[in-house]
Amino acid sequence: MKLFLRFVFATLIALTGLWAQSDYTFSDGGRQGNYRLAQDEVFSKASLVPATVTAGSRAWGGGTVLKLNSGEAARKVAKSSSAKTRGALAPVFYYAGDLPTAEKLAALPAVERDRMLANARRVMTAKLLVRLEKAQTKTLAETQPTAFETALLPGWMLVSYADAFAALDAADWMTQKGGFEFSPVFSRTMYTRQALARDVNDPLYPKQWHLQPAATFNLSMGNTWDSVTGKDINIAVIDDGLEVKHEDLVSNSFPLGQGFHRNFNDGDPADPTPTDIKQNHGTSCAGLAAASGFNNLGVTGVAPEARMMGLRLIAGAASSEDNGTALAWQPEGIVTHVSSNSWGPADDAKSDGTISALQLAGMKKGVTENRNKLGTVYLISAGNGRDSGDDESYDGFSSSRFGIAVAAVNRGGTQSSYSENGMAVAIAAFGGEFQPPDVTWTTNNSGAESYALLQKKSPDTTAPVNYTDSMNGTSAAAPQISGAVALMLQKNPLLGYRDVKEILMTTGNAKDLKGSTEFFKNGAGLTLSHSFGAGVVNVAAAVELAGKWKNLGPEISMESAVNTTVDIPEVGSDVATIEFDLSSANIRVEHVEFTFTLTHAKRGTVSFGLRSPAGTMSLAAQRPPDDNANFVEYTMTSVMNWGESAAGKWKLLVADNVVDGIKGDIRNVKLVVYGTAQ
Repeated sequence: MKLFLRFVFATLIALTGLWAQSDYTFSDGGRQGNYRLAQDEVFSKASLVPATVTAGSRAWGGGTVLKLNSGEAARKVAKSSSAKTRGALAPVFYYAGDLPTAEKLAALPAVERDRMLANARRVMTAKLLVRLEKAQTKTLAETQPTAFETALLPGWMLVSYADAFAALDAADWMTQKGGFEFSPVFSRTMYTRQALARDVNDPLYPKQWHLQPAATFNLSMGNTWDSVTGKDINIAVIDDGLEVKHEDLVSNSFPLGQGFHRNFNDGDPADPTPTDIKQNHGTSCAGLAAASGFNNLGVTGVAPEARMMGLRLIAGAASSEDNGTALAWQPEGIVTHVSSNSWGPADDAKSDGTISALQLAGMKKGVTENRNKLGTVYLISAGNGRDSGDDESYDGFSSSRFGIAVAAVNRGGTQSSYSENGMAVAIAAFGGEFQPPDVTWTTNNSGAESYALLQKKSPDTTAPVNYTDSMNGTSAAAPQISGAVALMLQKNPLLGYRDVKEILMTTGNAKDLKGSTEFFKNGAGLTLSHSFGAGVVNVAAAVELAGKWKNLGPEISMESAVNTTVDIPEVGSDVATIEFDLSSANIRVEHVEFTFTLTHAKRGTVSFGLRSPAGTMSLAAQRPPDDNANFVEYTMTSVMNWGESAAGKWKLLVADNVVDGIKGDIRNVKLVVYGTAQ
């Protein structure tokens, strides 16, 4: 068997006009590979530009690949040079394994062709790797080697020559003689293993401004998709439906019939597909979280390869039992990693926002039993009622310590006009405003009827059928975080639900955001605000931190109660102050809850502030539209003290902000601090 072959491909030259070379097969340690010698190129490691060089020369590998004039072969240039000049020159080869066929190479755009050639380029050194024993070195005497040394590879030797072209001459000699197994010791460029930006071919992706790295404000995806895409992570989308067979969702949605979907409203109990074209909210949320990516179709989700389960719950009335069942959802044979919830109590600044015991029990079961007791991660929109005077602190669903409340930002980095402030707001993503182009692109229910409805609502839409450019709200923000969490959990499946929340808050980006409340540093040095929580999610940073995260310890708590009745002065006087002594607490704080009963004929005039021993203030603003009476055993939750020490005195400050002769009091107040042992 011949171990070395040499032949010329005249057809290749005719097809491309790029090559004038001989083709070789070398044996690199016993592994054969095909290489092409470029007769019209020579590598110079010095600042050498002979008269025979053309404008096609380019920098490479710390030197220059010199393109020679027609008729000037590399060997001829080398042989006509002085010994010193010849020592700075080397033959240029191209590894065939890194190149397409000649026809395809010639058809590529110049930039792409140059990139491929640079990757395939190999430059000869003055050494050959030859299968040779020491006793056989004399067999190469005729090639005039300058040195022999034992290679790292047993049974092989490194044979040195005066220069790289002398090594090429020796290679030709061994070919003619036959019986030698060898390869040049090539020089090539290597690349850092920093992730390369994956090519996103979804045609509407450039419209998804929240994902674009060039946008002033974006999700900071970085090169995250080069390492994680949400693969093997399951997201439950609880909403008004999920069009399982949508062209851009079908590959990421579990097939019907497996028992992983559920319809709590009208229609087939096993099919979450909307029965009314107006019920497009869930399909749009699903697209933001996990529309299929890299499929030459439509949009992409933040987690473009996560899988989804549809739980159709809010298309009609649903019982508290159904709410609890949906939130605890983890059918046999599957794990519910993430639960995406772009819904909640009315954002009218009047509802007391409480959730049922069964709904809360469903969440508690989800965080304590699901995902092998690591907990389903609940993402919940913070609410769209700010322009109505609402505050997220009065929303028992999004503010629950079992969930993560998500606020909305517009594309200019300003708090979306509707996005509520609140002491439980943990993180933010993009919701935009109300009309294109200041809203988000995602999936819409399929078909002409759904598209006609979109055109009616947004006359300026430019979205194609089956898609929308008009999705907004904290409803749009929450599924973006759901996708981000899917990426984090693929990176580190052992994160607990509390770990995920802390990572998001630790890595949030507050830079240049403009909200109705200011950012501040809490007692642990964490930058937070009631408008954005820790800021806009930084997906790349969150995923990176997830990969090296050490899980938080078991959750512990400590409580203090004051059962006396305290009158609330009207504005202009002192506020009502209730003090709690937790001096003996040995807790690093995560969540703080306070539960109280307020007696007041117009509760919307009352505001609440909780001051920690470190001086951090958690605020629940007054809600002027709320002219209802009283809060009974009402709980508010804050994340503003995350990372602080619980030890010391806490103060609850209660103010009546309107002088109207209507007085009230607060009683039966209990403070509970949750966290880990210090």
